[in-house]
Amino acid sequence: MNAEDTRTMPPDGDFDPHRIRSITDMKRSKDDRVLGGVCAGAAKYLNIDPVIVRVVIAVLTIAGFAGVIVYAAAWFLLPAEGDDKSVAADWFRLDKNEEQVRVAGLVGAVVLAAVAIVGDGGWFWGGAPWILVPVAFVYYLFVVRPRRRRQAETDLAAQFAPPGVDPADESARGPEFAAAKAGLVARGKRDKAGRDRSWTLTWLTLSVAAIGVAATGIYDAYNDGPHWTAYVAVALGVVAIGLLVSTLIGNGGPLIGLGVLLAITLAIGSLIPRGEIGTQTPRPANATQVESHYLHGIGRIELDLTGLSNPQAMLGRTVKIKTGIGETKVIVPTGLNVRVTSDIDAGEIRVFDRETDGTDTDLTYPAAETGAALTIDIHQRIGDIEVIRR
Repeated sequence: MNAEDTRTMPPDGDFDPHRIRSITDMKRSKDDRVLGGVCAGAAKYLNIDPVIVRVVIAVLTIAGFAGVIVYAAAWFLLPAEGDDKSVAADWFRLDKNEEQVRVAGLVGAVVLAAVAIVGDGGWFWGGAPWILVPVAFVYYLFVVRPRRRRQAETDLAAQFAPPGVDPADESARGPEFAAAKAGLVARGKRDKAGRDRSWTLTWLTLSVAAIGVAATGIYDAYNDGPHWTAYVAVALGVVAIGLLVSTLIGNGGPLIGLGVLLAITLAIGSLIPRGEIGTQTPRPANATQVESHYLHGIGRIELDLTGLSNPQAMLGRTVKIKTGIGETKVIVPTGLNVRVTSDIDAGEIRVFDRETDGTDTDLTYPAAETGAALTIDIHQRIGDIEVIRR
């Protein structure tokens, strides 16, 4: 038998890169479903294990209920296998414009999911369930992928196995099988090399990242928006998914540098709380002008309370200062009962006659035992903290 005729599928599976441009071809599964067959249908379209898709949807559900948004939209807009129309097409009697509605609906669902994720306070670093994503990938890499490779080889061997011989028996595979397998592997390498030279996945990833960043901007415009690093985090999350897909289909090389750059930016940005950059020198004239919270990003903030016309009105109040990188200085009037709590990730703290330095250190200065006191609470990432009397 001619080996060329048997090359129906590489051992690792084949993926047509043009399918990535026709998402409307995806259909919900009818024979492998837990709810609506969305995850199994997406897995079949992407040629991956349904477990991976289900884990991703579960994680996105924890992260701001985004998984439910994406799943519901896909169930509503994608037809099931064997059907020509989706639920949306049946309900609204869509005809020629069904594909356009499907694309618009899926893009809208992605935007809403991104907004939901950004609106979830601890979605990026604090959510321990995100560990399931790399766990799912490792599961695919070391369990699912080898199992599929063995199954593909068994299917290929079945074409050459004599009657009564188990095609899964590797010892029974002859030179014809070896030649066919070598041809498949060679074709798989050529296909992967061609995909690696394509920018399809990169442009698709950048487009989705742009949609995510725009959605974050919309959320920021109508709410007390997130820290600017949320924009970086959204883009990095999309790039990470793109890199994950590239391990399966290739052509993700350009995304590596972008991912590294975004990761570095996010790491630096995580040190900087929302606030001004430069110098901030608030000098309130009375107690009503003293804010309860002060934020500063990079540079120097000096809060001078010595000009207060009624300093005793500060007794019983708490002033919190949160800064990133630089110097924090607080000047309090002599004779005002003050309690200071402070901590710093790396740097030096000096409070009146006490001081400490190092990494992840803190210093507490107690107030006088009698009477009310002003509490000053300072949190800083890197730099110097100083509290003095004048």
